[in-house]
Amino acid sequence: MTGSEIISKVKELNLPKGSYVVFGSCPLAVAKIREAEDIDMLVSREIFQDLRAKGWKEVNKGKDDKPLTYDCFEAHDNWNFSSYNPTLKDLLQNAIEVEGVPFASLREVLKWKQFSGREKDLKDVEFIQKHLELTGDN
Repeated sequence: MTGSEIISKVKELNLPKGSYVVFGSCPLAVAKIREAEDIDMLVSREIFQDLRAKGWKEVNKGKDDKPLTYDCFEAHDNWNFSSYNPTLKDLLQNAIEVEGVPFASLREVLKWKQFSGREKDLKDVEFIQKHLELTGDN
């Protein structure tokens, strides 16, 4: 998915401002580094419960990784599945708003992907570092 596709889909959810941030690989798509396969969001506990009540399904992806899923979305009420686990409040402080949609900053995504250490994340680390160097945001 491109950044504009992500923005359009997130806007359709009509979530209240300050109750979520788009995370995972989506900030890379918005920065035109690479496209994203799904839309990961960190949401407040209230929004998490609302989504569950609307029929979003819980998926067990690991010990502390049980997001709610619907269509291309994964909604998390915590980010405790690596040694770097920022809160919604933390991510919103440095979020980049694009067309009214808050995205975690590339610096935050970089930290998470460095701590995650999965092969796909290490490739993204290189992409993000190169992007930050090219844009002078280092």
